[in-house]
Amino acid sequence: MNTPAATYATENGFNSHYAGEIEPALVALEALRKKRVWLVAGLAGLGAVGFGALAILAQMGQTDSAIALAAFAVGFGGMLGAGLAYLGLTDRYKQVLTGGVCAYLGFEYTLRKFEFPLPRFKPLLPFYTSVKLEDRIDGHVDGVDFELCEGKFSKKKAKWRALMLVYSFSKPFNGETTIVSDTDWIGNALEQHRQNGERVRLEDPRFEDRFNVFSTDQIEARYLLTPRFMERIMELTERLNNRRGVALAFMDNRLLITVRIGSAARRFEIGNVFREVRDGKERARNLLAELELVTDVIDSLKLSATGHA
Repeated sequence: MNTPAATYATENGFNSHYAGEIEPALVALEALRKKRVWLVAGLAGLGAVGFGALAILAQMGQTDSAIALAAFAVGFGGMLGAGLAYLGLTDRYKQVLTGGVCAYLGFEYTLRKFEFPLPRFKPLLPFYTSVKLEDRIDGHVDGVDFELCEGKFSKKKAKWRALMLVYSFSKPFNGETTIVSDTDWIGNALEQHRQNGERVRLEDPRFEDRFNVFSTDQIEARYLLTPRFMERIMELTERLNNRRGVALAFMDNRLLITVRIGSAARRFEIGNVFREVRDGKERARNLLAELELVTDVIDSLKLSATGHA
């Protein structure tokens, strides 16, 4: 779907979309929210009673009894039910708020259970043992198709999140060129081992200090990484306030980008729904601002002006 650049700047257009589409859906959700909050509170209270009884039985040395098993089942079941009930409510609000903002921009939004080219991101991501994907958004901006999602990664006790973006072009690249952060000699040695192709030496010392570049096609890599393009990549990391957490790869007909955002930070979140959502427009505007990341990348890297757009 085409999304003209003017769409992002029309204040009246957003206000009209919010009043006509998002706000009525939020009003309709309020009755469900009240019922679900009582359900969550009741299940959580039941869980607390169960675990409280289990604690008393433990002090009495009766943890092996059938009563203790029943208390554990009540406690665990109550807490699990409360969590699932709240998650279900949050999902409904995300469909209305995040989905509604995406619809305004002409994008498609899928909360979970979607296809995404995660294996393609292997050169850009630290090694992980488990991952959970959510919030897939796709669309078409300034002649460029894109899709993105957020991933929650873990390896043993380490946990982190990353935003993954895919920009697709009509013309494929000849080779595979990867741009990753320059860390320390150990990290750089590991990157040298796992990346395809050879290290590309560039003439910009500032870029060389921040990034390592590997490519299976040295000529194409230098064609892509012009002095101005390298400058744009560094400017993009500044705009994202993430100097060392951004990585890129050119492969097939795609530009892949990862933005590491830590373990606590999350993108495209709607805020607390345990209380009445009275600031729906503000939350929607915050989501709209976050989605400017898509156009920031296109504008910063001038993707629509490249020969691959």
